[in-house]
Amino acid sequence: MALATPSYLALALRALTLRCPQCGTRGVLANWFRLEESCPTCGLRTDRVAGHWVGGVGVNTIVSFGVLAIVVVVGAIVTHPHVPMVPMMTAGIGTAVGMPILFWPFSQLVWTAVDLGMRPATLEELDPRYAP
Repeated sequence: MALATPSYLALALRALTLRCPQCGTRGVLANWFRLEESCPTCGLRTDRVAGHWVGGVGVNTIVSFGVLAIVVVVGAIVTHPHVPMVPMMTAGIGTAVGMPILFWPFSQLVWTAVDLGMRPATLEELDPRYAP
């Protein structure tokens, strides 16, 4: 039996504030690079199916490449016609390395929110003590 799913906006905002997309509480991050096995409040597993994390990698890749493209294009436009290569390469490499690290926990929770939007949580997936 599927529960009432939070709105897409609520799912997205919860994920982007590092909260459980299902119930909105904190405590779903074990550390910056790892999620807890399940939400401490509602019991939603953060790895809902085998390979669930791959979706988070995809979200992280898309966002990271998007930000990198913006950095390169804006840098080229602002410095045109004499684009300084060393600062541009430094900004590009810094973005390419830093963005995936900075966005990692967000990407995992955003993917969980997308998954919940497509496949709402069922009562069997949640802690029986949790009453939405």
